[in-house]
Amino acid sequence: MDRGWRRSGSLLYLPDAARSCCPHYTIRLPASHFRAGKDQRQTLHRWNRYVLGEKYMKALSARPKTKEDKARDKDVFDLSSTVHAPEIPSLPSDIKAKPDHTFEVKLEYDTFTNEKFDLFSDYQQNVHHEPPTETTKSGFRRFLCESTLQRRTDASGKRLGSYHHCYRLDGRLIAMSVLDLLPHAVSGVYFIYHRDFEKWSLGKLSALRELALALDEGYEYYYMGYYIHSCMKMRYKGTYKPQYVLDFDNLEWDLLDDRMKELMEKRKWVSMSRERVLLRAQASSSSSEDSDVVVVTESGEEKHDVADYYPTYQHPSALEATNSGLSLITLGMPGVMLDPPPNLGRMRLRLGPATPIMRMDDIVAWTMGHEKDRATIKGIVAELAACLGEEMTRKVVVDFGR
Repeated sequence: MDRGWRRSGSLLYLPDAARSCCPHYTIRLPASHFRAGKDQRQTLHRWNRYVLGEKYMKALSARPKTKEDKARDKDVFDLSSTVHAPEIPSLPSDIKAKPDHTFEVKLEYDTFTNEKFDLFSDYQQNVHHEPPTETTKSGFRRFLCESTLQRRTDASGKRLGSYHHCYRLDGRLIAMSVLDLLPHAVSGVYFIYHRDFEKWSLGKLSALRELALALDEGYEYYYMGYYIHSCMKMRYKGTYKPQYVLDFDNLEWDLLDDRMKELMEKRKWVSMSRERVLLRAQASSSSSEDSDVVVVTESGEEKHDVADYYPTYQHPSALEATNSGLSLITLGMPGVMLDPPPNLGRMRLRLGPATPIMRMDDIVAWTMGHEKDRATIKGIVAELAACLGEEMTRKVVVDFGR
């Protein structure tokens, strides 16, 4: 993910920012730095009032407050306690009134059940207007169940792998998040809800609950998927602050602020490291307009405008690039290395489940190919390595037996 990739079912994918009509930016939020906005707080409070009911809320407000309660009320909004407030384990035992509803949220294995499929079917047909014939159990299973990520618990007790975060109201499954729990982060893969609860903004609620999960269980970051600035429906992700955007060039993170959003309006795609170079060039040329920038590099190359600071790739349309048959290394693509990592032959592979791990250059076909020829094993592996990056290339074992 920290190279811009996302998971969908058993597939990992990276959209082509340079050729796409709507660049996808990888974003992440440091969970401990999150500060809920007014709308987000209201969404939580509105849902909590619905679950608990007015009678219970009155009884709760009349209850004598402990010193801890009073101290907490004086502090800033606490996300975790507010998120968990309507759940049965969080309700005080000394209140005789009963809440209007029973609400629970649990992490469950990402296995298929008919209950989950019924929820998925309702969501796809009513939110995405998918015909019933296209909403199938096999499609749901392939898309959102039984991920290839292996579930385990690390030495600190942190859960890792793919899970379903299931929301049940009075025993009924009303919503579900598909989550990847990683050593450093909670990653939101997909979220579905039943149409009966559309007015409660469960999408906003789920993001807040996933942030609370990260805080409660010690995950450093929360990944909300791609931020697509040109898509109005996706801009809500920018309201969960502070968000940081991955720079495809240097793989570092920059704050998603008004300046970056302004650039997203103007550029085909944005790299803040390139923009900083451009700003320095503007300052050195005493120019304040993009079109007036004229800089001579050390090699004598003249750069006249913004476009010169972004690479020009072969086959500028995605369809042309796909049909060209060229390797990604030849085509070039933001987030993919222009040259494969060195010592490619040292990458490890396994030819089948009962075979030992060996090196790429141990196989005869390795010497018969070229790194930029995707019709050869060397070309295929070189393309994979350019996508993975040098560090991951040293760690993976390519399994040819699957």
